Order: sequence, then structure tokens, then C-alpha cells
Amino acid sequence: MPRALGARREINAAVAERYRVAGRAEKGRILDELCKVTDLHRKHAVRALANRRAAAPKDAPNNI
Repeated sequence: MPRALGARREINAAVAERYRVAGRAEKGRILDELCKVTDLHRKHAVRALANRRAAAPKDAPNNI
């Protein structure tokens, strides 16, 4: 069941922190769950979660 891009982003954001702190076995379970819910391929899900930054969103101003 394909989901809208906005919904996928919300789901990725919700799962990203849990994925980041999880151990290897738990990461596998998280990926299985994410792939089932979002209809993403496993490798794409890994990359989406690994590239998720907890810092500032894209639209936040750069104060450098």
C-alpha cells in the first residue's frame, strides 16, 4: 500500500531516533516494520534513516 511522500517523511522522522540508538537486531526489526508500512525497499529505508539528521530541519536558518 503506497503512502504519500509527506506521510513517509513523517514516519521516517518518527522512527529515525529509535533506529539510531538501537542495536543490530533491533535495527533489523525496525527496518522490517518500516518497509512493510511504507512500501520502501530495505536499502532505501536504511539510507533514509541513516541520512536523517537530528539537528535542524532544512528550512531552519543557518546561523554560521
